[in-house]
Amino acid sequence: MAEMGQKLVFSFLWLFLYGYFVERMGTMQKGRGKRIVTGILGTAFLSVSFWVPAALSWGLLTLLFLLYDLFYDEEGFGRQWRHVLLVGGLFGVASLFPVRVLSVVNGGILWILFLMLAAKRSYLKKGNAVFMAIPYILLSAFLWRLGNEGGAPGLAERTALRWGSIAVEYCLFWVAESTLFSYKRSFEVQTERFQREVMGCQYEEIRSIYMNMRGWRHDYHNHLQVIKAQLALGKLAETKRYLDELERDLDRVDTYVKSGNLMVDAILNSKLSLAEQKRIPVNCKAQIPEKVLVEDVDLCIILGNLLDNAMEACEQIAEKQRFLRIYMNVNKSQLYLSVQNAAKEEPDFNERNYISNKKGSHGFGMKRVRAAVEKYDGYLHLANEPGIFAAEVTMPLT
Repeated sequence: MAEMGQKLVFSFLWLFLYGYFVERMGTMQKGRGKRIVTGILGTAFLSVSFWVPAALSWGLLTLLFLLYDLFYDEEGFGRQWRHVLLVGGLFGVASLFPVRVLSVVNGGILWILFLMLAAKRSYLKKGNAVFMAIPYILLSAFLWRLGNEGGAPGLAERTALRWGSIAVEYCLFWVAESTLFSYKRSFEVQTERFQREVMGCQYEEIRSIYMNMRGWRHDYHNHLQVIKAQLALGKLAETKRYLDELERDLDRVDTYVKSGNLMVDAILNSKLSLAEQKRIPVNCKAQIPEKVLVEDVDLCIILGNLLDNAMEACEQIAEKQRFLRIYMNVNKSQLYLSVQNAAKEEPDFNERNYISNKKGSHGFGMKRVRAAVEKYDGYLHLANEPGIFAAEVTMPLT
């Protein structure tokens, strides 16, 4: 295969990689026609590299993918154009080298693209980056030595070895990338299912509170009629007792906690309402600013799951031993949350190691709590001692 033909093969491989990279880095509008038209135009731009410098062809390709991203990516162009321009420039510079050098740098390009895609999905770790680099370094070293050998094997054998090694590089990239993509999709499906369950549970809790308030309002007129009748008859002592009963009933309708933050109040009050129904004594102190840098969904995940787990643990022991303590505050730009609850005196293996005994997606809660905390570079500490379980969350708000 001639030098120009081999460079053209590299160009078409990179064209496909470029399109895949742009698609996965953004959130493209669905439509096969957009991809087909972009692919045809990209092929046409590469074909003219027989007559014009390859760098010019890649310049046109980069412009094409910038326009593709501008018009069809649902994410902000201001955040995406640098990635598109960087990878296009990387391919353009690489195309200037001879095939012997292209074979060596190809592995590095694949490694860089994999790292960028992993970083986009928040799965980039130093260990994974090093692990992926090792086989690419070994293959690149082999290709460099192969390209500098002057004797045996012959040209045909060296060409076959070169393309065989390049095929291994691409297989390694697609296996790692498809695994990462599948894991991301699976995580998204589990998260969506879990959030539906959480929202359904929250709906039932809020509905219970609303129906309680609605029932009290419905009886309000009757209460007034009774009080008026007692006052008309001069029954002041009976009227006082009746008002005391109404006050106790009203306390059950009123909110348990007024922290200053609407979402925190909504979550805490709905959960503490359930705790009262489950006969779990609660001691709760919460003081949170009206606006914090933690999204409402994440607050719901963290608070909701920790309180659900706490109430579930309390239900497994005798009523007289149950307790739930909640403390939440902001101190020196740090959001601090502490949840302590009664637990078994002798937790089993799973409970000591925070492994859920539940089946299906129900055991997903603590993982979601940890993920939500780590999203803000926070810290989650769990302690399981005989008779008590404690969870502490610290998250920076700056």
